[in-house]
Amino acid sequence: MLLSLLIFLLYVIIILFILYRYSFKPGFALSFKEAGIAFSAKIIVGCLYGYFFLHFYGGDDTWLYHNESLKEYALLRSDPLHFFTNDIVPDGYATNQLYTVFDSSESYAKDLAYTLLIKTLAVFNLFSGGRYYINAIFYNVIVFFGCYSLFKIVSTKYPAKRLIWFLFIFFFPPLLFWTSGIRKDGLCFAIACGLLYQLYYLFEKSISGKHLIYFFLLFCLLFLLRSHVALSTIPIIIAYAISGRLPRYSLTIFVTVAFLCSALFFATSLFSESFDLPQKMADRQHAFLQLSGNSYMQLDSLDGNLISYCRISSQALNHVFLRPYITEAKGIFYLGSFIEILFFWFLVITAFIKSLARMKTIYHDPLMLSFILFALLNYMIIGYTVPFLGAIVRYKAGFEIFFIIVLLRLNETSLTKLSFSNSKKGLRQQIIKKIKL
Repeated sequence: MLLSLLIFLLYVIIILFILYRYSFKPGFALSFKEAGIAFSAKIIVGCLYGYFFLHFYGGDDTWLYHNESLKEYALLRSDPLHFFTNDIVPDGYATNQLYTVFDSSESYAKDLAYTLLIKTLAVFNLFSGGRYYINAIFYNVIVFFGCYSLFKIVSTKYPAKRLIWFLFIFFFPPLLFWTSGIRKDGLCFAIACGLLYQLYYLFEKSISGKHLIYFFLLFCLLFLLRSHVALSTIPIIIAYAISGRLPRYSLTIFVTVAFLCSALFFATSLFSESFDLPQKMADRQHAFLQLSGNSYMQLDSLDGNLISYCRISSQALNHVFLRPYITEAKGIFYLGSFIEILFFWFLVITAFIKSLARMKTIYHDPLMLSFILFALLNYMIIGYTVPFLGAIVRYKAGFEIFFIIVLLRLNETSLTKLSFSNSKKGLRQQIIKKIKL
């Protein structure tokens, strides 16, 4: 126990020292104090996550992943060559794996996401000696830099609300909790944020070969981890690229691209059965419907056609935007989620009441529109496929922050608007103008 604690503290000190050195770099967006506090919060919550689910729920997927990683760790130590080839090379599948990329079962692509996570944890075990809570440190280094990428985007483009961005991106309770436990959710969020950062840099800063390579690698990683999340970025990439040249028409461009990509999504049903995306999503839903759980909510079955999607759209929207109801808020997780829903709709209502004039700034802002579309598409995927409230609460945590950022942007105060001034003279002129009004 004492040895584990000493090793834990040693790694924390090493990583904090690295952050300290990074904080002196001109392009680093956080001070050492900010980075240290944010990273410390991640590892504390990551450890609490593991402890809570082990001692109160008998372990969940996070401990299943850890136990499986111990087996891979033993293999890595005894036969490294077999470790790097076992389950990495497709073998033993009955069908051609080129046609099962989007399948929910018997799919090498789906199994590979699980395999890569387990093997990554096995590599962590080399340095942790197979200790879960030390692995939580390494895991949260990755997630921390995902949060950092998102923070750097918004703090660079909208510096007036820097403190608010810092507090919400690093400490918004649902995001902090659900992405700190060792699961695919945090990795998916981190990679998606890195991908969006590269997208922002390419279209709003400068196009460079380095960022194109990073963008491509992150997209591939995200596709391997969760293909539907990667696919949801495609309309964003297209719309962002076009609206960057025509910012006045950004809203029209995003709506048009979203509509055309939705039409293409349903049009895939006319081609090969292996790439019939509406049916593949329906199959994913059916796999969830076969499971059992205490938080099951009624969700009608998808048939893989447009009519069935339209028929249950109200259920999907209700599940992701309104549930849990107050009558369902039993237990700390559901109560917290209910408060989260109230806060979300409070921001929505105040944005519409106080910020109708500011809506136009969002219409012409490709970044904000990208956040909205990215979050909305993934909310709808979750709503259409997942019938369990507990799973929905966890899955949507990594996407809700994008809605929150947009709503906070709309809820800026007059004082915040004034802080955009680049000089005392400009600030004084704005104040005088407002007083005259």
